[in-house]
Amino acid sequence: MRPMLLLVLSAWILPGQPAMETYQIAFLRPDPARKPLTKEDAQRIQTAHMANIHSMADRGLMVAAGPFDDTPPTISGIFVFKMDSPDEASKVANEDPTVVEHRNTIDVHTWLGPKGIGEEYIRLHKEDPKTPEGMGVQPFFILFRTAAWERESPPLKEHAAYVAISSGKENWPPPVRSPGTIAWPRF
Repeated sequence: MRPMLLLVLSAWILPGQPAMETYQIAFLRPDPARKPLTKEDAQRIQTAHMANIHSMADRGLMVAAGPFDDTPPTISGIFVFKMDSPDEASKVANEDPTVVEHRNTIDVHTWLGPKGIGEEYIRLHKEDPKTPEGMGVQPFFILFRTAAWERESPPLKEHAAYVAISSGKENWPPPVRSPGTIAWPRF
């Protein structure tokens, strides 16, 4: 696994140093050997997948999850685990029915993000278990640096401007840089 460090830049994070926590992000990627399914098999796997997501959340392992809507699909979805070890996260993620049934593969990366992701969801559902499940659409930007990419290349500056404009955050701090990765995710 290649180390990846992501920075969360949300509207609610104020200037200064926010409290940070280590998470593991598991990207669910389409399995190259994925075969077409019957409608019944697709529904069975999806139902088991959603039950697994709820189980991981109930056990306090996962703090966020959701689908991706990229075309063509390179990432099917994401699990955000509150764990220190990418190996532990990989083990848990590989038990997901979409992985067991060879619909997805797992790609895990360590992420230093803001403390408390998922706490509001847990609080709301403890107060009222009938709180509707809802998914918000959040921008998530990741750039992988190649050997030919200069540190301050024009494409990086152009992308930073695009991120600022598309997110409405024109004064975002610079991206986090780690070997091979530059990222501007936002939850």
